[in-house]
Amino acid sequence: MRKKVTVLGGGLVGSVMALDLASDDGYEVTVCDGRKERVDETVKKSGGKIRGRNDVDFASPASITAAVKGQDLVIGAVPGSLGYQMLGAVIRAGVNMSDISFMAEDYREWDAEAKKYGVTAFEDVGVAPGSSSILIGYACSRLDEVEDVTYYVTGLPAAPQEPFNYKLVFSPDDLIEEYVRPARTKKNGKIISVPALSGCRAVDFNIPGISLPKMEGFFTDGSRTLLDTIPSPNVTEYTLRYPGTAARMEFLREIGLFGTDPIDIGGTQIRPRDVFAELAYPKMELGKEEREFTFYHVEVTGKKDGRRLQYQFSLYDEKDMDTLYPSMSRTTGFPCVIVGRLIAEGVLRSPGVNPPEEVGKNEKAVRIFIDELKKRNVKIHQNVKEL
Repeated sequence: MRKKVTVLGGGLVGSVMALDLASDDGYEVTVCDGRKERVDETVKKSGGKIRGRNDVDFASPASITAAVKGQDLVIGAVPGSLGYQMLGAVIRAGVNMSDISFMAEDYREWDAEAKKYGVTAFEDVGVAPGSSSILIGYACSRLDEVEDVTYYVTGLPAAPQEPFNYKLVFSPDDLIEEYVRPARTKKNGKIISVPALSGCRAVDFNIPGISLPKMEGFFTDGSRTLLDTIPSPNVTEYTLRYPGTAARMEFLREIGLFGTDPIDIGGTQIRPRDVFAELAYPKMELGKEEREFTFYHVEVTGKKDGRRLQYQFSLYDEKDMDTLYPSMSRTTGFPCVIVGRLIAEGVLRSPGVNPPEEVGKNEKAVRIFIDELKKRNVKIHQNVKEL
């Protein structure tokens, strides 16, 4: 019997996930989004295999619960600001879930509720957090003692254009959150908070088979659950951008353009971030034929049988110019879909709300996960070196 799957969110990533699921005859797919044109486009691309709905109100938990009731699986791809209540709505419907919604709240607050309803949910199952977290969890499970976890992640246009040197490859609001939300990092066993965009430094990677441009890295708040779920006293995430980005974004932030509290301008209440969005977002739209790439590099250092080892994982992926799927859509969406399939097929049975690194403890799931990414031409470069 075909499994029923609903994808909540039909944007850059949600549409790719829906189409990937629809390519398997074992799944009956519905995509929901308030923007009818996006739903129609995804349905058309699927050749009519996907059912589209634009009548689900993502701001209404009751509407979400009603829409997903009776489904075998939900794939979540709504903006982070809507993710927390969406998760609760799906749990109350009694449906398992794999989700990429990058919410500010601690999604584990829904854990007891999920267990009550017998729901298995995996959150943050994108690229980073996401597949990088799965590999971090796997490496940690292979070591007797973990000393340090450091990872770098980015999604950038292949041909940068001034003044932003960046193109939108996921939710614009979630992008700005990277520049304003204080970054939590872990040093010597203590979780500390530092300003977003701080710790900026030039980075250089020497990875066989991967050619990268010059970039800079700065602290961002993507470590999330890794700060307390893995046995490492040190955990740090760096987001990578073209040189000069951190200083520019910090300037815009400090003059208030990323603010969300309305200010009075000529008697009209206006949110500064809405002004920035109106002026900047159109200039950062990724062209259909425009190339971009996604990259991350993970280093997990520790000891095994008295030897000091470092597990290294690198992902490099470019836009698929045949399907025109952006690389960030592929590398964010495919992990979420694969984990969803693992839930639906019973490989992952973990009632409650789980972080992505929990997948890393299941060796069979990790093996399938890497193989499934490879089938979609997303390759993970692995290396273990003795220090």
